[in-house]
Amino acid sequence: MRRTSLALVAATVVAAGACDQPRRAIMGPQEPRSFRLAAPDPDFHLSASERAKVRHGFDADALERLLANVEPAVRPMLLEQFQWPKPGEPADNVMRLGDASLQPLLDEVWAPMWDQFSPDAIDKETKDFPGREIARQRRAARGAPPRTE
Repeated sequence: MRRTSLALVAATVVAAGACDQPRRAIMGPQEPRSFRLAAPDPDFHLSASERAKVRHGFDADALERLLANVEPAVRPMLLEQFQWPKPGEPADNVMRLGDASLQPLLDEVWAPMWDQFSPDAIDKETKDFPGREIARQRRAARGAPPRTE
Protein backbone atom coordinates (compact mmCIF):
# COMPACT_ATOMS: atom_id res chain seq x y z
CA MET A 1 0.00 0.00 0.00
CA ARG A 2 2.84 2.41 0.80
CA ARG A 3 4.29 2.03 -2.69
CA THR A 4 1.35 3.91 -4.09
CA SER A 5 1.34 6.60 -1.41
CA LEU A 6 3.60 8.99 -3.33
CA ALA A 7 1.54 8.52 -6.47
CA LEU A 8 -1.60 9.23 -4.47
CA VAL A 9 -0.09 12.41 -3.05
CA ALA A 10 0.90 13.55 -6.52
CA ALA A 11 -2.59 12.80 -7.81
CA THR A 12 -4.09 14.73 -4.89
CA VAL A 13 -1.87 17.72 -5.64
CA VAL A 14 -2.92 17.55 -9.30
CA ALA A 15 -6.58 17.29 -8.34
CA ALA A 16 -6.33 20.16 -5.87
CA GLY A 17 -4.73 22.32 -8.51
CA ALA A 18 -7.51 21.45 -10.95
CA CYS A 19 -10.11 22.73 -8.48
CA ASP A 20 -8.78 26.25 -8.99
CA GLN A 21 -9.20 26.07 -12.78
CA PRO A 22 -12.29 27.16 -14.72
CA ARG A 23 -14.60 24.29 -15.67
CA ARG A 24 -13.72 24.38 -19.38
CA ALA A 25 -10.03 24.00 -18.55
CA ILE A 26 -10.80 20.85 -16.57
CA MET A 27 -12.70 19.36 -19.48
CA GLY A 28 -9.79 19.71 -21.92
CA PRO A 29 -6.56 17.70 -21.91
CA GLN A 30 -4.19 18.74 -19.15
CA GLU A 31 -0.60 18.13 -18.35
CA PRO A 32 -0.09 16.67 -14.86
CA ARG A 33 0.88 19.43 -12.47
CA SER A 34 4.30 19.02 -10.93
CA PHE A 35 4.67 19.22 -7.18
CA ARG A 36 7.96 21.11 -7.69
CA LEU A 37 8.20 24.59 -6.20
CA ALA A 38 9.13 27.49 -8.47
CA ALA A 39 12.14 28.10 -6.20
CA PRO A 40 13.60 26.03 -3.34
CA ASP A 41 12.27 26.82 0.13
CA PRO A 42 15.29 28.32 1.94
CA ASP A 43 13.63 27.81 5.32
CA PHE A 44 13.09 24.06 4.96
CA HIS A 45 15.44 21.83 6.94
CA LEU A 46 15.24 18.28 8.19
CA SER A 47 15.14 18.00 11.97
CA ALA A 48 17.77 15.95 13.77
CA SER A 49 15.21 13.21 14.44
CA GLU A 50 14.16 13.13 10.76
CA ARG A 51 17.81 12.84 9.70
CA ALA A 52 18.38 10.02 12.18
CA LYS A 53 15.56 8.01 10.56
CA VAL A 54 16.98 8.22 7.01
CA ARG A 55 18.02 4.74 5.88
CA HIS A 56 21.68 3.95 5.36
CA GLY A 57 22.88 4.46 1.81
CA PHE A 58 20.84 7.60 1.19
CA ASP A 59 22.30 11.12 1.37
CA ALA A 60 20.34 13.07 4.01
CA ASP A 61 21.74 16.42 2.82
CA ALA A 62 20.62 15.69 -0.74
CA LEU A 63 17.25 14.53 0.57
CA GLU A 64 16.87 17.85 2.38
CA ARG A 65 17.62 19.71 -0.87
CA LEU A 66 15.08 17.57 -2.74
CA LEU A 67 12.39 18.16 -0.12
CA ALA A 68 13.07 21.91 -0.14
CA ASN A 69 12.17 21.84 -3.84
CA VAL A 70 8.75 20.19 -3.47
CA GLU A 71 5.45 21.48 -2.15
CA PRO A 72 5.09 21.25 1.64
CA ALA A 73 2.08 18.90 1.36
CA VAL A 74 4.21 16.33 -0.48
CA ARG A 75 7.26 16.45 1.81
CA PRO A 76 6.10 14.08 4.57
CA MET A 77 5.12 11.34 2.13
CA LEU A 78 8.35 11.70 0.14
CA LEU A 79 10.48 11.80 3.29
CA GLU A 80 8.82 8.63 4.56
CA GLN A 81 10.04 6.77 1.47
CA PHE A 82 13.65 7.23 2.64
CA GLN A 83 13.16 6.49 6.31
CA TRP A 84 13.26 3.16 8.10
CA PRO A 85 9.87 1.44 7.73
CA LYS A 86 7.85 0.22 10.67
CA PRO A 87 8.73 -3.32 11.80
CA GLY A 88 7.32 -5.90 9.43
CA GLU A 89 6.71 -3.41 6.62
CA PRO A 90 8.79 -3.37 3.44
CA ALA A 91 10.99 -0.39 2.63
CA ASP A 92 9.79 1.63 -0.33
CA ASN A 93 12.13 2.87 -3.02
CA VAL A 94 11.21 6.02 -4.93
CA MET A 95 13.21 5.78 -8.13
CA ARG A 96 11.42 8.21 -10.46
CA LEU A 97 9.63 11.48 -9.76
CA GLY A 98 8.28 12.28 -13.20
CA ASP A 99 9.73 15.79 -13.20
CA ALA A 100 12.94 16.30 -15.16
CA SER A 101 14.11 19.06 -12.82
CA LEU A 102 13.61 16.94 -9.67
CA GLN A 103 15.18 13.73 -10.96
CA PRO A 104 18.80 14.98 -10.64
CA LEU A 105 18.07 15.82 -7.00
CA LEU A 106 16.72 12.30 -6.46
CA ASP A 107 19.84 10.90 -8.13
CA GLU A 108 21.97 12.74 -5.54
CA VAL A 109 19.93 11.18 -2.73
CA TRP A 110 20.59 7.71 -4.16
CA ALA A 111 24.26 8.13 -5.16
CA PRO A 112 25.75 6.78 -1.87
CA MET A 113 23.70 3.59 -2.30
CA TRP A 114 26.10 2.61 -5.07
CA ASP A 115 29.00 2.54 -2.58
CA GLN A 116 27.84 -0.90 -1.45
CA PHE A 117 28.46 -2.27 -4.96
CA SER A 118 31.87 -3.49 -6.08
CA PRO A 119 33.65 -1.30 -8.65
CA ASP A 120 32.70 -3.52 -11.59
CA ALA A 121 29.13 -4.04 -10.37
CA ILE A 122 28.28 -0.40 -10.98
CA ASP A 123 28.50 -1.23 -14.70
CA LYS A 124 26.90 -4.68 -14.47
CA GLU A 125 23.93 -3.98 -12.19
CA THR A 126 20.71 -4.46 -14.14
CA LYS A 127 18.43 -2.57 -11.77
CA ASP A 128 17.99 1.03 -12.80
CA PHE A 129 18.60 2.59 -9.40
CA PRO A 130 19.00 6.38 -9.52
CA GLY A 131 22.38 7.97 -8.92
CA ARG A 132 24.50 5.56 -10.96
CA GLU A 133 26.20 8.27 -13.04
CA ILE A 134 26.90 10.46 -10.03
CA ALA A 135 28.39 7.47 -8.20
CA ARG A 136 30.48 6.58 -11.25
CA GLN A 137 31.84 10.15 -11.44
CA ARG A 138 32.60 10.21 -7.70
CA ARG A 139 34.46 6.91 -7.93
CA ALA A 140 36.49 8.18 -10.86
CA ALA A 141 37.35 11.34 -8.94
CA ARG A 142 38.43 9.33 -5.86
CA GLY A 143 40.58 7.08 -8.04
CA ALA A 144 42.18 9.93 -9.93
CA PRO A 145 45.71 10.87 -8.99
CA PRO A 146 45.99 14.00 -6.86
CA ARG A 147 46.28 17.22 -8.80
CA THR A 148 49.64 18.96 -8.76
CA GLU A 149 49.78 22.64 -9.37
